[in-house]
Amino acid sequence: MIENLKIIKAQLENEPVINNNQVAKNIKKSVPVPKSNNVKQKNKTKIAPNSEPEQPPQNFTNHKERNDACFGVSLDTIVKEDFDFEKNLALFNKKAFYNKIHKKPDLVPHEKVSNKYKHTENVLHSTPVKFRQVTVPSPAINEYITDDGLVVPSITSELRWKLFNLVEENGLTTGRQNEIIGRAATEMVLQLLGGGYRFNPRNEHQWPRVVVLCGPNRSGAMGVNCARQLSSYGVHTVVVLSEPGLYTPQLANEMALYQFTTGTLITSAAELHGLLDPDFVVVSLADEQTDTVSRNITNWAKSVRSPLMAIDPPSQGTPSVVVKYSLVPALPLSYSESNGKIYLCNMGIPTQVFHLTGIQYKSPFGSKSVIPLHNNE
Repeated sequence: MIENLKIIKAQLENEPVINNNQVAKNIKKSVPVPKSNNVKQKNKTKIAPNSEPEQPPQNFTNHKERNDACFGVSLDTIVKEDFDFEKNLALFNKKAFYNKIHKKPDLVPHEKVSNKYKHTENVLHSTPVKFRQVTVPSPAINEYITDDGLVVPSITSELRWKLFNLVEENGLTTGRQNEIIGRAATEMVLQLLGGGYRFNPRNEHQWPRVVVLCGPNRSGAMGVNCARQLSSYGVHTVVVLSEPGLYTPQLANEMALYQFTTGTLITSAAELHGLLDPDFVVVSLADEQTDTVSRNITNWAKSVRSPLMAIDPPSQGTPSVVVKYSLVPALPLSYSESNGKIYLCNMGIPTQVFHLTGIQYKSPFGSKSVIPLHNNE
């Protein structure tokens, strides 16, 4: 255990050794501090040989002299009057200061834009966007626009038949075309019925039922194709033939496949009265050559409260039937209001086939197979 600790200062040359105990005794016997700085000591301090003389302390008569000696400048010349806090506070613009500190810094200066961009859009474009990417030699009356602002002109029925005949001659047969648009129609119906929320294994007790009204034409074949694909998802489908005694080759081919599904086939208009309101109705009754449709079928279509969607309807609409949606292939005709909201289907037609018909074409679909069209007014 350490009983005592002493710090011994190194002895310099000509410096006497100082005893700590002796220093403590001398402190106790120290002389009293003189009362005034003006009192001069009678005994002069003796200067040890070979040592520098000590600097005599400066005597100040008051605090002012001491402050002047410390700071070098008289305080009276610095502080002339009291600081007016209220006056200076009134000059402080608190609102402007708070706006300045709360404003987010603009680290990268840029031009102001008024457009609001989606999370899937690019803010910077490498080249200017050409909003007319499709031009036709003889456009029809209406002109449409996509959600991205691309203009899609309407075409005449003559140019449309020329396009379809040319693409069929080069390998994209009618059956393949029916499969493409039938698939697109199936996707639309599934989404309009509720998508994944409706088609859930826990909802099998309320699985949807879809009625498909089909005529003896190209549109009717597309409708049967859609019914077959809907049936593959477990949807209860009912195909109604408007003219059961009249079959086109396209319709016959589609009916041959549909008979292997669990769907229902109705060939008599009288059986329609037994159908309660279905969840959805697909209308594939008419094309550009259709003049009239069975009155029993049109009356039933008018009576149901279910949404109606047409597949490739005539430009003037299905006779006596007004639908909410219409799905059309490739390029639109000039459609009437009875066709409802127009949706365009990508048929996978090669660009060079469009060019052979005089159509300058660049796909307006982006990454989608079906896009909505709006009237460009």
